[in-house]
Amino acid sequence: MMNQRLPYLLNQYLNKSCSETELAEFYALVNDPANELEFSDLLAEAVRNTGPEYQLNSSEKENLLQHVFNHEVDVESAVVTPIIRKRNWSRLTAVAALLLTVSAIGLYFFNNKNLSENQQAQNTSTDEQPVITPGGNKAVLTLDNGTVINLEDAKNGQLANEAGTLVIKTQSGQLVYNNKQEGTTKAAPGHMNTLTTPRGGQYQVNLPDGTKVWLNAASSLKFPSTFSGLTKRKVELSGEAYFEVAKINAPKKLPFIVVSGKQEVEVLGTHFNINAYADEANTKTTLLEGVVKVSQAGKSHNVILKPGQEAVLTADDFVVQQADLEKSIDWKSNKFIFKNESLEGIMRKISRWYDVEVVYAGSVPKQETFSGTLSRFDRVEKVLRRLEMTGVVGFKIKDRRITVLK
Repeated sequence: MMNQRLPYLLNQYLNKSCSETELAEFYALVNDPANELEFSDLLAEAVRNTGPEYQLNSSEKENLLQHVFNHEVDVESAVVTPIIRKRNWSRLTAVAALLLTVSAIGLYFFNNKNLSENQQAQNTSTDEQPVITPGGNKAVLTLDNGTVINLEDAKNGQLANEAGTLVIKTQSGQLVYNNKQEGTTKAAPGHMNTLTTPRGGQYQVNLPDGTKVWLNAASSLKFPSTFSGLTKRKVELSGEAYFEVAKINAPKKLPFIVVSGKQEVEVLGTHFNINAYADEANTKTTLLEGVVKVSQAGKSHNVILKPGQEAVLTADDFVVQQADLEKSIDWKSNKFIFKNESLEGIMRKISRWYDVEVVYAGSVPKQETFSGTLSRFDRVEKVLRRLEMTGVVGFKIKDRRITVLK
């Protein structure tokens, strides 16, 4: 239900007409989570109605963006100093100051394009839409004999015994392979397990050698129930996963190999992330600790990565570049971190995590780039509203389909 005072108080604030009492009331309302969606709409409209003479250039937008993300605000004293070029007071300046003041805003994407008036009515509406919740701890485990275990529904404790390896679901929602004889007994041939996360799911598994793997949404990992008796620890990945590979005490060091599509990554003990979704143009391997060798299937050429680097596998070859580590493993920290990321790339992530279909209507600027940070546990409506506040795109939700509008 709309708070009748909020539109009035926002207008008073933008026109620098708030009394001390009104200002206190205004801050109380915008910091109330119950008013967040309504306030986002009002603020988006204020930005859309800002004239071009008050729009910020690229440098100013970047300064303001960084200030929004890093600024700590004393709401009670309302001390705010936005970093912008000195000019006459404008509604946009007030909006920027407001963004820096109100912690409930969360994220604001900056862009100097305006949404046309006839599109405003098509923006995201939550009143008549189904609730689309964020993803969570969901996965299915397929054993070697074909048995399928839904881990979301499975009780904690032992789930199976695979060639002497106990498969256990812990109270914290992890899958653990426990073989006390790991490294000393022979593996039963062909005992392969597959962990699969759906769209809108993620899961952590501890492999029998102690390696920890975090599996992102719409991904799968195929691995043996024990590495004993093998000359290498080889797993197959589809989608995205973060690995913390365990070093094992054995007469011979067993290399750990991850096969993902046309790529192979070989390590002895390290932390790294692989993004190998089929709908992404490239496969990316990002190294956080240790050393890895990345090669392309069927080719002799390989690259050695150092911490902080990533290998990007294109159709023909590898490109090695410095990685943005925070962005590369944002999903593991339950965040969306966008840094000059295309609208199309953002919507692919939203589609996978919220398990929704995304379609585009008309000449939507798919390559338009955005920057910002959001929690992956935010409702999808909140994420879309932040994008709408740029004035570049709008969204329409029907059932589990999101239509992107120009």
